[in-house]
Amino acid sequence: MLVKVIIVVVAFPLFSHLLFSIARLLLGLLQPALPPLSEMASEVFRLGSVGAAFLVGVLGSFKICRRLWPAPAIKTT
Repeated sequence: MLVKVIIVVVAFPLFSHLLFSIARLLLGLLQPALPPLSEMASEVFRLGSVGAAFLVGVLGSFKICRRLWPAPAIKTT
């Protein structure tokens, strides 16, 4: 039970934040490589990159924590 609490309270937010930060860094490095955008298009790209980084962080963290989740013991009868 304690392992599950640690995974939910510590590991999931930690991995989410780490993956979000890495995705934002990579998308932030991509923006200057794009051709010059208008201010509105630049803002849309920024908001889209935040949304994409959020999804990458949450889904990636879910997959990692799912692998860490302890499997129930199988009883043979």
